[in-house]
Amino acid sequence: MAIADFVRQDLKITSTETGENYLLLKREDRRISIIGGLVLVALTLAAGISVYVVMQRQAESILSRSLEASLQNKVLLFESQIDQGMVRTRAVTTRPFLIQSLQLLDAEPGNAKGLYDLQRIAQSFLPTGFTGMFFYDARGNEVARAGHFSQNLEQRIPLSADHRVFLLWDGRFILHAGMDVLDQQGRRIGIVMAETDQPLLTRALLEVRTIGKSGEIGMCAPLEKGMQCFMSSISGKEFGRQHRAVQGKALPMHYALEGKTGIVFTQDYRREPVVAAYAPVGKLGLGMVLKIDQAELYSPVTEQLKFIVPLLAILVLAGMLLLRWMVMPLVRKLVYSERETLAANSMLRDSETRSRAVLDSVDEGIIAIGENGVIEIFNPAAERIFGYPGSEIVGRNVSLLMPEPYRGQHDGYLKRYLETGESKILGVVREVTGVRKNGTGFPLELTASEVWVEARRLYIASARDVTARKEAEQHIMYLANHDALTGLPNRILLQDRIRQAIAQARRGNARGAVLFIDLDQFKTINDSLGHDVGDLLLKAVAERLVSGLRSEDTVARQGGDEFIVVLSSVTNAQDAGTVAQELLDAIAPPYQVKGNELHTSASIGIAIFPDDGEDGDTLLKNSDTAMYHAKEAGRTNYQFFTPEMNQLAAERQSLGTCLRHALERSELLLHFQPMVDMAGGKLVGLEVLLRWQHPEQGLIPPLKFIPLAEETGLIVPIGEWVLKSACLQLKAWQDQGYDLPLLAINLSARQFRQKTLAETIARILDETGVEARFVELEITESILMDNTDEAAETLRKLNDMGLEISIDDFGTGYSSLSYLKRFPIDKLKIDRSFVQDIATDPDDAAIVTAIIALAHSLQMKVIAEGVEEAAQLAFLSRQGCDQYQGYYFSKPLPAAEVVTKLQRRKA
Repeated sequence: MAIADFVRQDLKITSTETGENYLLLKREDRRISIIGGLVLVALTLAAGISVYVVMQRQAESILSRSLEASLQNKVLLFESQIDQGMVRTRAVTTRPFLIQSLQLLDAEPGNAKGLYDLQRIAQSFLPTGFTGMFFYDARGNEVARAGHFSQNLEQRIPLSADHRVFLLWDGRFILHAGMDVLDQQGRRIGIVMAETDQPLLTRALLEVRTIGKSGEIGMCAPLEKGMQCFMSSISGKEFGRQHRAVQGKALPMHYALEGKTGIVFTQDYRREPVVAAYAPVGKLGLGMVLKIDQAELYSPVTEQLKFIVPLLAILVLAGMLLLRWMVMPLVRKLVYSERETLAANSMLRDSETRSRAVLDSVDEGIIAIGENGVIEIFNPAAERIFGYPGSEIVGRNVSLLMPEPYRGQHDGYLKRYLETGESKILGVVREVTGVRKNGTGFPLELTASEVWVEARRLYIASARDVTARKEAEQHIMYLANHDALTGLPNRILLQDRIRQAIAQARRGNARGAVLFIDLDQFKTINDSLGHDVGDLLLKAVAERLVSGLRSEDTVARQGGDEFIVVLSSVTNAQDAGTVAQELLDAIAPPYQVKGNELHTSASIGIAIFPDDGEDGDTLLKNSDTAMYHAKEAGRTNYQFFTPEMNQLAAERQSLGTCLRHALERSELLLHFQPMVDMAGGKLVGLEVLLRWQHPEQGLIPPLKFIPLAEETGLIVPIGEWVLKSACLQLKAWQDQGYDLPLLAINLSARQFRQKTLAETIARILDETGVEARFVELEITESILMDNTDEAAETLRKLNDMGLEISIDDFGTGYSSLSYLKRFPIDKLKIDRSFVQDIATDPDDAAIVTAIIALAHSLQMKVIAEGVEEAAQLAFLSRQGCDQYQGYYFSKPLPAAEVVTKLQRRKA
C-alpha cells in the first residue's frame, strides 16, 4: 500500500506540473501572438509611411532643385538680354557720325544735310536688330525716325537702369530705351529712342509647360500699390495688375521684388497650394516666380497608394500566420527548459557577473586561448575590434583572426612552444596585422602572457586597434611629401624621385630627363577670376599631366603655376621632346571651371641627364633656364637646355636689375614719331615711344627691355612715368605756342588691368594741366579680350573723361570683331606688317582695303604705321586712309628735334 500511495502521489505531482506547464504554455502563446502581431502591424505601417514620406520628400527635393535651376536660367537670360539691348542702344549714342550730325543740327537747326544724314543713320540700324529708331535734337524735337514703335503704352513697366528703359508687352516682349547723346564736353546734344524685339524673352515666358501641366512663370514690377505682371497662360492673362498678398499672406513675388531668392510652399494668387521658386532679376527692379501646383507635385506618389496599401495588408496577414506557426514550438521548448536552467544559472550568476563586469569595462580587447589554440573568452572590446560577436568566435581557432601566411603557421608555432618552451612573443609588445570579420586587415598592437587556471594552461592576449594612429602617421607623412592642392609630390619628394631616376638611368646606362613646366598667362586668370578658380585650374592641369605620362614617371608641383616632370629613362633627347609636345597638347584644350571656359598653355624647359647635369639641383636649375627661353620664343613650346642659356640668363638678370634703377637714375627718355594727315600732309599728332639710355650699353631697343618690364611688373610704374612725362612735355609745347593737336600714348596689358587706371590718368591730367581731348590711348586687341566685361567698363570710364581710344596693331590679334561695336573706339591703327608689302602683295592690299572700309563704315578713323615708301603712301591715299606715320615722313625724334620740326612747320 505504501508503494502504491507513493506512485499515486508521484503521478498526482506529475499531473499537477503538466497542467501548470500547459496553462503557462497557453498564456505565453497568446501573449507572444498578440505582441508579435502588433509588432508586425506597427513595423509594416512604419515601413509604408516611411516609404511614402521618403518618396514625397524626394519628389519635393527634385522639383525644388529643378525649379530653382530653371528659374535661375531664365533670370540670367532676362538680365543678359536686357543688358545687351541697353548696351546696343548705348553704342548707338557713341557713334561719331551721329554725334557730328546732331552737333550740326544743334548749331544750325533744320540743316538739310544734318536731317538727311540722321535719317540715313536711323535707317542703317534697322538691319542690326532694332525694330524702331527715333532721334531727337537737344530741344526735344524729332529729327529722324525709322521702323515702328509699339503703340500699346499701357502694357509697359520701367526698369531700374541708368537711363529711360522700359520693357513692353505687345503680344511679345519689346525693350524700349531712351538715352542721351553727349558731345565730348559731356553736353546733351540729342536723344536716341530705340526699340528691340526680344524673342528669347517671349519664348522663355510663354514656353513654361515643360515643368508640368500646371507650371507657370510670372515676372512683375512693383507699383505704388500692388505690382504689374507679365504672366504665362494658366490664368489666361499675359499682362495685368495684382496684389502682393492674398488673405494677408505675401505672395512669392513679394519676396522676389524685395531682392530675395528661394523656394516656398504656399498659395498663389488663385489661392491654390503651389511650390514656387522666386528671385530678383538682377538690378532691374523686377521679380520672377516659377511655380507648379502641389497636387501635380505629389500626384506620382499618391497614385502609388492604391498598390501599396493592399500589399501592406497582405504582408501583415502573412506575417501573423508565420508567427503563429513558427513561435508555438519555440514557446514550448522555452517553458520546459526554463525551470531546468534556473537552478544552474543562479549558481553561476554571481561569479560570472563579476568576471564579466571586469572584462566588459576594459577598453582593450581581451582574448583567452586554450592550449589547442581555441578561443575561450572574447570580451566586448575584442568584438568591436574584430567585428565578431562573442557567440560566433568563441570555440573557434584563434588563427581565424590572423592573415596569411601566419594563419597556416600558427599551429606549428604553438606546438613548438609546448614541446620546447621557446617563445619570442610572450610578454613583448608587438605590432602585427589582424583580420576583421569582413576580411580586411588592420594594424594591431598585441601583448600575450601565459596563466594557469585549475591546472589548465591559458594564453591571455591583450589587443589594441592602432588604425587611427597609423592613419594619422601616414597622413602626416603624406602632407610632408605632397602638395596640399593637387596631391602631387612636393619639392621634398621631388628631390628623392630625381635621385631614384638618376640611379635607375645609371644602372641601365640610359638617360633621364627633367621637364620644367610653367603655365602661360596664369596670373591673368588668377587676378581676374579669383584664386579659387585659379586653384581649380591648377588641379585640372595636374590631372592632365598625370594622365599623359607613364606610371614610372613623376609629376610634381614646384610651386605657384610651375610643375616638374621627371622621366626615369629615355633612349635619347628626342624622346623627352616627344613627351613635352604631348604634354603641351594635353594642356591646350579648354577647361570648364565654375561656369568659365578657361584657356591656358605652357612653356617647357628640358634638361637631360647626364648631359645637362648629374644631380637634381643642376637639372632643375638648367630646365628652369630652358623654360624661360621657351617663353621668350613665343610661349606654348619647349626648349632643350644649352650652355649658352646660362650666359643669357645671367645677362637677363643683370638687365632686370639695371631696369629697376633706370627710373630713379633718369635713364629713361621719350621719343616722338609724327602722325600726319593723309589729305593735306598736316601734322595731327605725335606717338610717344619709350627709350632706355643705358650708361654702359647705350640705347637699348624697346623690344629688349619692354617684355622684361612686363614680366617683372615694372611696366606699371614705368607706364605711369611715361604718361606723366609725355603730358608735361605736351603742356610745355603748348605753353610755347606750338599747335599740337594730339599725343598718342601706348598702354600695356598690366596697366590696362589696373583697377585704378582711370583715376591715375585723371590725376596726371589734373597735375599737368593737360586737357583730356589732347590725349589718345593706344591699346591692343588682345588686351580687350582678356576680360571683356572689365575692359568695356574701363574703356567707358576713359571715354567719359574725353580721351580718344585707338586700337594698335589692328588685324594681328585673335579676337572677334564684335568688340568694334561694343567698345567706344575712335581709331584703328593698321599694323606695319600689312603696310610693308602693300604695293606688291595683293593679299596685304586686300586686307588693308578691308580694314579701311570696315573702320569708315563704323565711323572710325584709320591710321597706317610703318609707311616708308611713296608707293605705300599713294596706295593708302587712294583707299581713303585718314592718317599715316613712318620713316617716309619722319623717324621717331627726341623732344628737341620735335621742336625744330614744329618751328619749321610754324614758319
